[in-house]
Amino acid sequence: MTVPAEEAAALPYTSDLGKEILLRTAGYAGSHYRILQYVLTSVPLGNTLRETARDIAAAIGIAEGTVSKGVKKLSADGWLATAFSIGIVNFYKAGPKVFQIAEELMEPDHQPLATVSHLPVRRADDHR
Repeated sequence: MTVPAEEAAALPYTSDLGKEILLRTAGYAGSHYRILQYVLTSVPLGNTLRETARDIAAAIGIAEGTVSKGVKKLSADGWLATAFSIGIVNFYKAGPKVFQIAEELMEPDHQPLATVSHLPVRRADDHR
């Protein structure tokens, strides 16, 4: 059995990316969000999580059926992508939506601006 080689992670998983994913998945069931975060944070972004639905369910404490349904929904919506299959078992990685958000956050207009603080100015006759 041959498994495809892993692609190098092109983008880092950052706290800004995690926050944006949280905000954009606000309408999803909590279990779906937990599944997505488990996949995204278990391996470098872009690599395949080599765990079954049973493994994920045991790790995050939800039913295997819930994981299966969640993965199907997240895949259909572009949050996850099927990396490869072995028999009837699929293995997943970050989907195109995750990379789109990561790229948006890397654009110059999304970078936080520097904060400028002015120091108090002392006059020559001010002797504190």
